[in-house]
Amino acid sequence: MTARERFKMAALGLSIALRAAELHAGGPNRPAVEIRVIQASLTDGGAAIDPQLSELSRHARELPFARFNTFKLLDRRELPIQVGKPVIDTLVNGSTLEVTLLEVTDRAGERRFHLRAGIGEPGKQALLKLLEVTADANDPFFIAGQAFRGGTLFIEIVVRS
Repeated sequence: MTARERFKMAALGLSIALRAAELHAGGPNRPAVEIRVIQASLTDGGAAIDPQLSELSRHARELPFARFNTFKLLDRRELPIQVGKPVIDTLVNGSTLEVTLLEVTDRAGERRFHLRAGIGEPGKQALLKLLEVTADANDPFFIAGQAFRGGTLFIEIVVRS
């Protein structure tokens, strides 16, 4: 194989890898939903925020975050989302999170995302009734309250576009 053929093969491989990454994350103009599962605890030690959650410190003095002093990232996923098609994810405690993109609006070039979220447990009544939120891209909202390993789970949901 000549150097030119190797270059073409490498370029093709890079193109395929970039396209796969684009499809995985929702692609340009196609939103993806990022789901982060955070364990919040109140400990006798000092405050600790997982380095992967550094932006969470801006919420630390607000309720309900102010009730806790330790935050640990347990799981993170980014999944493509389409209008009307629910995204279902199994959480670390076995319950399921369902997020549905209901509508995308555009005002003066600013995209807003109308979402519905709910948490359920297989074979049981819903733990969280359906919650509806309208959020800007990259603007997180949180669902909290499920007990887990001596702490409380916070589910952070962010639409990436």
